[in-house]
Amino acid sequence: MKYVLPLTHPLLAVENVSITLSGLKILDEVSIGAPEGAVTGLIGPNGAGKTTVFNVMSGFLTPDEGIIRFDGKKLKHIKTHHLTKLGISRTLQGVGLFESLTALENVMLGGSAGVKSGIVADSLGAPWADSAQNKLRAQAMEIMGEFGIADSVDRYPSELPYPVQKRVAIARSLISNPKVLLLDEPAGGISVGDMAELGRMIRSWTPERTVLLVEHHMELVMEVCDLIWVLDAGKVIASGTPEQVRTNPAVLAAYLGEDGGNTDVGNG
Repeated sequence: MKYVLPLTHPLLAVENVSITLSGLKILDEVSIGAPEGAVTGLIGPNGAGKTTVFNVMSGFLTPDEGIIRFDGKKLKHIKTHHLTKLGISRTLQGVGLFESLTALENVMLGGSAGVKSGIVADSLGAPWADSAQNKLRAQAMEIMGEFGIADSVDRYPSELPYPVQKRVAIARSLISNPKVLLLDEPAGGISVGDMAELGRMIRSWTPERTVLLVEHHMELVMEVCDLIWVLDAGKVIASGTPEQVRTNPAVLAAYLGEDGGNTDVGNG
């Protein structure tokens, strides 16, 4: 189901957000929104401020100006450990897995906020006597099966191929059943075949979930996104459907400045 512009009531949005770090203005009155049930892309040249937007939405950074809204409500003093309870989950650049934990334990950590009987990280390796943790373990096993990585449950990240590590990281972000999933460069370091499968997975999550995607691989962005926002030097320079963005002169100019002559954003 493709989202049709115009964007009216985004589920997650930043409004007029500005932030300066080390004397450099990273974001300058940025306003973007992710419509409910759609896949929204956030793209731009290196250093455009894409991950900074994610960091503001996730509570890693506090903006100098502007607000964040979720489901129409203004979010104040966002704490990263409260995101799951809000219904927001995020992956990190790379994989961000704990090397001392198995793949299964890493996935379980994504749902630990919903376990009232104790902190999962403190009890990993102990007998699974608690019913809530038994349920979480079963959920983790199920989602890993859906991702085709059930044979990796007892292996450590260092023992897994990078594409499998990526799947473990995404599985960890989904176990809490989030309303909004923030994907930070999910296709980085994976093959063309794995990227095609990733695209199918992302589309399968909607409209039940809302996805906001930061990605450099334009083939994936153009394939899966309903709406795309484009940043350059900390400012929004364009937004629209993939076709509108692909032919936007401002977007072409931004990418020309980075890659020196590729005039097709879709092949970037």
